[in-house]
Amino acid sequence: MMEIGMDVSTLEETERLGGKFYENGKEADLYDILKRHGVTSIRLRLWNDPFNEKGENYGAGGCDIETVLRAARRAVKNGMNWMLNFHYSDFWADPARQLIPKAWQGFTLEQLEKAVYEYTKETLARCKNEALYPEYVQIGNEITNGTLWPAGKVDYDQVTGEPVSYGNMTLLLKAGAAAARESGNVNIIFHLERSCDNARYRQWFDAVTAAGADYDIIGVSYYPHWHGAMREVRHNLEDISERYNKDVMIVETAYPFTDKHYADLPGVSLVINDRMPDGNSPPYPYSVEGQSSFLSDLVKMIKSVKRCKGLYYWEPGWLPVDGSTWSTASARRYIGEEHKAGGNEWANQCLFDYKGNLLPTINELDKLRLNTPVDNRSHINEQEQFV
Repeated sequence: MMEIGMDVSTLEETERLGGKFYENGKEADLYDILKRHGVTSIRLRLWNDPFNEKGENYGAGGCDIETVLRAARRAVKNGMNWMLNFHYSDFWADPARQLIPKAWQGFTLEQLEKAVYEYTKETLARCKNEALYPEYVQIGNEITNGTLWPAGKVDYDQVTGEPVSYGNMTLLLKAGAAAARESGNVNIIFHLERSCDNARYRQWFDAVTAAGADYDIIGVSYYPHWHGAMREVRHNLEDISERYNKDVMIVETAYPFTDKHYADLPGVSLVINDRMPDGNSPPYPYSVEGQSSFLSDLVKMIKSVKRCKGLYYWEPGWLPVDGSTWSTASARRYIGEEHKAGGNEWANQCLFDYKGNLLPTINELDKLRLNTPVDNRSHINEQEQFV
């Protein structure tokens, strides 16, 4: 089955702050809208303890276990399965940061292995007890550079690009995967970014395979702004699925529908608002049409890769309502990024406009479940070098 997924981790917070969603001018529940458009799965990130000393959450959805289970319950009631995305951190875990949870700081490597195992096992036991067992479990989030830094950090030689060691990371991943496997019938995902970097994927998965790590699916993030051409993603997915005899999934993707900011807020910028990091023009216009073309080409690419099992669009409903922020002031102090502004940096990559109106882009997802012929070339001539 081809999964059509959405990561809606900030939804409860967005709704609490007054966010509303509309289809054809009529207000509707986001889950109802997604269900009507064929969405089969919901992805939810889990942070261990996303609260400061006063009990105030760090923003970006809160994403503690209670929030996650409420969201999972809504998904199940709407006939969807769901993916549990363990970050093994109290806040964002990604290529730039993988902070050890406050409760685990000072632990030895052996103690961290035990903590990862027990936390994973206890969390999944609770899901099962509440009849909310996930279809998929991610052991870490965008872990190309490792997890639970500094213990599980992967450092790479600045000249050769070779890793210093994957050893500690693989021990931690094996602990989480073992707990997930013992918990019941679930698909275990290892998730990396750099989806165009086939050499790094081979290097990374050769190491974890040699270490005996147990997993079912290779998950990738694909954002053209950071990662590169779609043809390179296709090559990587085809190669690693064959090399490791595994299914693959795009577990994060998105593209802007505009480059215009939603408000004049001091210091608050959009993550993607201009040219590519290399100075070149973006592969598709930052417009509704460009967003639709990107997703159309991505769907074609996914259908052309034999063992690709679908995609998850990242935060399609993170509307720029007052109070919405990727991090509170206390969260930025906690992660050592006080120099940054808060606010919603993602709103121009939603599948809804700034007022909550559904964009036609979502119709491109219908093609994932239709038995339509696959054309590996882009339908937009000027983009053929990219896709």
